[in-house]
Amino acid sequence: MVEWIWDPIVATAAILLGSLAAYGLLIAGRRIVKPKPTPEKVKTYACGEELKPDEIHADSEQFFSPIRRVLKPFYRYIQPAHTGALNTYLLWAVVGFIIILVIILLTVR
Repeated sequence: MVEWIWDPIVATAAILLGSLAAYGLLIAGRRIVKPKPTPEKVKTYACGEELKPDEIHADSEQFFSPIRRVLKPFYRYIQPAHTGALNTYLLWAVVGFIIILVIILLTVR
């Protein structure tokens, strides 16, 4: 019976070799077939109707309204703390991630 031994150097070399092979196939595929988008290919399919670009645009208000409706009680408490600064947004994301991670860890145990 053959006993398998974990060798991190062989595993790393296999991953690198596989990545290089995949990259080589990607480059070779791009050389063989040049992308030639025609106006017909980039049109939005609308069951045969002609749509203008402003008709295709998805309204983000309708997309996020169910989420806002569900979280409205929670937003009342945190909305005054939102300043619009990117650093503050990142802090909220990190704190939220830590809270979710703690909840998952407490639930799993």
